[in-house]
Amino acid sequence: MQSPLKRGLAIAAGLTLALGLAACSADSAGSTIGADGVGEGAFASGNADTLVFAVLPDHEGADQDAQPIADWIAEITGKNVEMFQATDYTAVVQGLAADQIDIAQISAFTYYQSQNAGADIEPIGAQITQEGAEPGYFSVAVKNPASDVETLADFADQAVCFVNPTSTSGFAVPMGGLLEVGVTVPEGDRVFGEEHDLNAKKVAEGVDCQVGFVQDIDADPFIESGELVEVQRVQVPAAPIVLQAALPQEVKDQLFEALADSTQSDLTDAGIELNEFLTDGWFGYGAVDDAYYDLIRTLCDEIADEVEACRA
Repeated sequence: MQSPLKRGLAIAAGLTLALGLAACSADSAGSTIGADGVGEGAFASGNADTLVFAVLPDHEGADQDAQPIADWIAEITGKNVEMFQATDYTAVVQGLAADQIDIAQISAFTYYQSQNAGADIEPIGAQITQEGAEPGYFSVAVKNPASDVETLADFADQAVCFVNPTSTSGFAVPMGGLLEVGVTVPEGDRVFGEEHDLNAKKVAEGVDCQVGFVQDIDADPFIESGELVEVQRVQVPAAPIVLQAALPQEVKDQLFEALADSTQSDLTDAGIELNEFLTDGWFGYGAVDDAYYDLIRTLCDEIADEVEACRA
């Protein structure tokens, strides 16, 4: 079942860092100083030998699943890569806005929020989740097999399991789809599972809610096993990997060159072994620019009355 929102969203829808910083030193604020004494960039840790990398805690073990990417960055750059310990999406937004993170794998909505919070960040590329496909993934509306729901319109007057108030596929896009069919979900009927896999389990259990939304990589196993039934899926703009604009230009240039349009083989060629999570759902990054996320900005304008995170 393809809604107008789905069609609209569908339309929208290695790291060879040359160590040319040898002639530079890091000051206490983390900016690198060239031989002429001119500042050339800044690092979140205050140390030019360390990059801070963050991922969203959108599923259990997210940090461990992203560790090969961190190892890849460390192997190619010769720098230490520290994982930013995020307890929730908001921590990543605040970390980016406070210049505490150099590189981050986030969601489209988190990118929008981070910029609104004052983060000066740039998208390098967007995650490809299927081999040979363009960047993008799906928000899947699901139901418990015992539910008699057939369409999104049937979600009216029910408790709905969303992922997180700042999730793209687990809240922002679902709210847009529900409003499009005339369904308003009162605050008291909004249940948040916090992580996609946990949200899928909640709907499958059918106690807190019998309908909800989950990203495809977490929804599909439950659908295949018969624990969940798909109601509708909508393609959304892909999750970007971003960097701080304040990083030294040389570092930025080479991050863009290596990560944009990368593939699984770029990682394995660097001697990094893919884990199961990356093997199943990460096939590289496709090059995108800031305009790629204009659809999220438009969506947020439309749902701002119902989604507080769009007003922040």
